[in-house]
Amino acid sequence: MAKDDTDKQFATKAVHSGTQQIEGAVNTPIFQSSTYKLTEERYAGWAAGAQHTLLYARLSSVNSDAAIQKICAMEEAEDGLLFASGMAAISTTLLGLLSRGDHIVAAPDVYGGTYGLMTEELPRFGIDVTFADMTEPASYEAAITPSTKILYIETLSNPVLKIANIPAFAEIAKRHNLLLIIDNTFATPWATQPIKMGCDLVIHSTTKYLGGHSDIVGGAVVGNAELISSLFLKKVHFGGSPDPHACYLLERGMRTLHARMPIHAANALSISQRLANHPKIDSINHPMRDGDSQYDLAQNIMPNGTGMLAFTVKGGDAAALKFLSSLQMVFEATSLGGVESLVECPFNTSHMFVPEEVRIEAGIHPGFVRMSIGIEDVEDLWTDISQALDSL
Repeated sequence: MAKDDTDKQFATKAVHSGTQQIEGAVNTPIFQSSTYKLTEERYAGWAAGAQHTLLYARLSSVNSDAAIQKICAMEEAEDGLLFASGMAAISTTLLGLLSRGDHIVAAPDVYGGTYGLMTEELPRFGIDVTFADMTEPASYEAAITPSTKILYIETLSNPVLKIANIPAFAEIAKRHNLLLIIDNTFATPWATQPIKMGCDLVIHSTTKYLGGHSDIVGGAVVGNAELISSLFLKKVHFGGSPDPHACYLLERGMRTLHARMPIHAANALSISQRLANHPKIDSINHPMRDGDSQYDLAQNIMPNGTGMLAFTVKGGDAAALKFLSSLQMVFEATSLGGVESLVECPFNTSHMFVPEEVRIEAGIHPGFVRMSIGIEDVEDLWTDISQALDSL
């Protein structure tokens, strides 16, 4: 994080941090160049292992540096790296920090791609994974072994929206000398800043709220400078780097994060309250709704809220799929965090490769729907949602 940004408020960081006003441009120009002129200064920077030295766009670019500086400022992180996708960020981080014989503790209800990485790929490299309950930090501690190196959590689990008690996990990690890594995609730094609560590294799928317009794919990891420096070499080896134009769009999107998120959160809370009284709804997952089992924890961890909402439609998956197909404005598609509302059933999208028994144990029951509430007028959203439910 740039030193002159430390005393700025969040909105100012979102607009100004990292932006390279080259030749008087108000925005960072797109440097659509694969390589940069070699100079003595750049040779020296590369020899010193400086990951922000401009040599080759697979390593870094003007646009990637601008975007990662903005994320670091908003997360109050020392340094960070951008990737071509959220999964590139997650896989590079875990494979870069873990070795054969190491052990990691996570939750079975993490994002489906993360679950697949942990159950199918990490074991191939001799890395053991134990799953525990993210709502019970003590279950993570009980799973720790002498080989454990990382505790992995999500601020809000995908898609059940369980909230992690971050300070409790940080205390356990510190006591056992472990790294605490968190995926903050669903919350964003607008809602919570996990580093301030004791996390070592924070991961984002920048495809989602940070980009905010459903027009890019990307990822990021930010946090401790020493860890980021070690991960940079792994990024060089694995090659999951974003192109300059995607970085430009990411930086553009982040400049309005603080303006978009309050509308996402207010709309999601309003829809959740209305769904609570609908006869076709069996249960609702939205921790910001008064009466939700996680409401008190949510007020401590992420009081600003989230635009994510989940609920279970009576009648099982067939009814849920009919509900999706009956929507006229809300778009049936995977992903989340864009200005438009998106909806999906995780059983046949994000979690289709997660075993059914694992899904059900995590809370993804038949009829489960995940919705990313956009910034449309809430009355128009409710008109669409209610007519689709009335069709069941």
